[in-house]
Amino acid sequence: MTRGRLVIMAMLASAGLVSVAVAKDSPHPESQWRELATAADQKRLDDWQKALQEGRAGATQGGEGGKLSARKPLFEEEAALPDSKIPAGLYSCSVTKLDGDASGGLPYIAYPAFRCRVTVNGDRRHFIKLTGSQRTTGWLYEAGTRHSIYLGTSFYGYEDKAVPYGKTEKRDQAAVVERIGPKRWRMVFPYPYYESVVNVMELAPVAD
Repeated sequence: MTRGRLVIMAMLASAGLVSVAVAKDSPHPESQWRELATAADQKRLDDWQKALQEGRAGATQGGEGGKLSARKPLFEEEAALPDSKIPAGLYSCSVTKLDGDASGGLPYIAYPAFRCRVTVNGDRRHFIKLTGSQRTTGWLYEAGTRHSIYLGTSFYGYEDKAVPYGKTEKRDQAAVVERIGPKRWRMVFPYPYYESVVNVMELAPVAD
């Protein structure tokens, strides 16, 4: 069984939603995300706590420490609670970028809340950011009781197609997913290719 037959085959946008066509093989075991991840994403994910530390330090040095403290434990490394599997549904998802000074950005920038959705396809879970100019879509994989892994690809709101994961390195998205409150999750995107040291997406369920 080849890796290529197990990854996302195509992502087509329609009416603001992206439907994902997958290979007809049996779904890849959720716990074996590492076999699907690119080498670059394996490295990014292995260093996710380091990215959080560096991002928090950069934001603090930039005078934004108060904003970090006000949102605890969102940016703390040891914030995970048991049962990381995020349920299916619609979510309010707000993205914060930390330590953008290296690329000429701001040390802390928090965007207004967008809309995201988690769906279940058989025994697999799919994630998509539905609104905003920068979007992402892909699959969620279990990685223990306190962590899940997201592997996806980025696309822009004006695009009608997203490339498959693993085909265009700087479109690839990788995140650690954790539950950090009773109805509060986060996705930590370590070392994104643009604008920051780490991106943190906070998610809370909303009614459809």
